[in-house]
Amino acid sequence: MLSKRIRYTFKRHSIYYVQFSLPSGKMYRRSLETDSFREANTLMIALMPQLLMVREGSSSPEEFNSSIASLVHSRMVRRAASVLPIALPVPPVLELPPAMTLAEAWEKYKVERGVKWTIAIASANERYMEPLIALIGPESDVEKITTRDIRQVMEAVENLPKRVIQPYRAMTIHQLLACDDVPEKDLIGTEAIHKHLKIYKSLFKTFLTDEKGILTKSPTDGIMAPPSATRFGAYTPNEMRSFVSYAINGAEGWLKWVVLLLAYTGARRSEIATLTKGQVCFDDDSIRHYLLIRDGKTDNAARQIPIHQHLIDLGFLQFVEASNDALFPEVSGTNMAKIGKELTAIREKLAIPYLDIHNQRRIVHSFRHSVVTAASGWMNNVAHLQQVVGHEKTGTGITRRYMHDFPLSVVCHIIDNLNWL
Repeated sequence: MLSKRIRYTFKRHSIYYVQFSLPSGKMYRRSLETDSFREANTLMIALMPQLLMVREGSSSPEEFNSSIASLVHSRMVRRAASVLPIALPVPPVLELPPAMTLAEAWEKYKVERGVKWTIAIASANERYMEPLIALIGPESDVEKITTRDIRQVMEAVENLPKRVIQPYRAMTIHQLLACDDVPEKDLIGTEAIHKHLKIYKSLFKTFLTDEKGILTKSPTDGIMAPPSATRFGAYTPNEMRSFVSYAINGAEGWLKWVVLLLAYTGARRSEIATLTKGQVCFDDDSIRHYLLIRDGKTDNAARQIPIHQHLIDLGFLQFVEASNDALFPEVSGTNMAKIGKELTAIREKLAIPYLDIHNQRRIVHSFRHSVVTAASGWMNNVAHLQQVVGHEKTGTGITRRYMHDFPLSVVCHIIDNLNWL
């Protein structure tokens, strides 16, 4: 037998809550502080006229809060009067916990939808959910997850490596999200990207919105998976200037310097995020400050990167001096994916398209593409560029056996000619 329903209410842990959409699109939710159907129904009958006025915008949520508090207080006084002749104080209005967290929504989805899944399908769906939960957080309120959040997750998904090959097989999801410069042959395919989005849409749109009514609008609405396997693009010089201008005038702390270092070094995200004070060095021969990249994914990753004079003029050395050992502890560990999230937000604020004119995606790694593309216009030897960005020196034949790193003074022009101001 189906239980009776009261319009504009739902039950959580046996307690009745009133819930409805406000004119602004936000959700109003408040406890009726009773597990009794009769009492909840009586309260809702008394509150219905004002509830409709709030939905229309002619009464405020604050006034509605007061009405609920008053009615609940009166009910409690009447109940207590039959036992003790004392007056009860008005209960404080407490901020309610989320109606449902992301972790709770996923568990509920699996209970109701996963009964027919095979072991392989269940394992795959758990794998597809990992980036979403890792980036948004398991305790996030599902009602507060936005389309921007889903878009940022999908950008991260598109750049994940395949988990079935080494060295990625044994990595955690946070380690996978922190991978930089993944070879194109190692990136997950378009089909896998579509499957990630498919489970997200099923959870938010079909389950939480259409079936359960917990959401009034799905954050996956308007999100499209990529139509092809096209990968990274570069930002135009004007777009790079916009990023740099924003970093100088609109960002502070770690975000400011991470953006500027991405723009003026061509270094990988992980190389910048994990920089320490001891990696900012001075070369006596060239009389230049440089970043010492000690190691990385290949032997060529260990290198010196000249620090552009613009960064010094903007106070980078003072920032380093005032820092502790790690320059960017906020993003140097498992929180490295935050860099991509913040860069996406900046890109949207600057109205810079996600796709370039060649339909290629632009992400954090695109700063590296942009530096390499710009420097290729003035380099006098490709090996100089390859050394600065940490690529293997090619086209040197047998000479490569005898060739060591170029002095810093020889490769400085690769960085010095960058001008994003």
